[in-house]
Amino acid sequence: MIILLTFDTKEECDKFIFLYNRYLKMVYYTIKHFVNDETTIEDLSQDVFIKLADYLDKIDLNNIQRTRNYIITITRNLCKNYLRHNKKIEEIPLDNIINENMNTESLLDLMIKKDFQKQLVKEIENLNEIYQIVLELKYFAHFSNDEIAQFLNLEKKTVEMRIYRANILLKEKLKEWKNE
Repeated sequence: MIILLTFDTKEECDKFIFLYNRYLKMVYYTIKHFVNDETTIEDLSQDVFIKLADYLDKIDLNNIQRTRNYIITITRNLCKNYLRHNKKIEEIPLDNIINENMNTESLLDLMIKKDFQKQLVKEIENLNEIYQIVLELKYFAHFSNDEIAQFLNLEKKTVEMRIYRANILLKEKLKEWKNE
């Protein structure tokens, strides 16, 4: 991958090179969990580092955990935006949906399930970032607890506790939604 950027100072250039060398693999594997196409992975990786170059002043190299989380958040958000904008919507006639699903679920049940999924995503986005990250890595990127711990540079028990607490918070929020 070739990125051509210009920086105002040598310090900015050195900082960018450090971030690039240290976090390229992490960015690559994070994107790979969202997208399978190698060309798209490279393009999105480039976009992540271009965005990082724009915000070098916000990155504190002395705080490794915060830097890592910041880069993961940028990567994750770029992937979500990419998927949202490039989603191929296959149009299926309503009659087909109704006929296929009438045996197992009513149309109302399908609509409720869809609303529930939307609400779940919304509630995850409203959680504290430490909970958002572990839930997204666990349930959307399909990382194991060990992989999440290694990826975020945390203890496995910390990851398990964050997932547990996030699930409790979600359960309460969704219970409130269901009772509305």
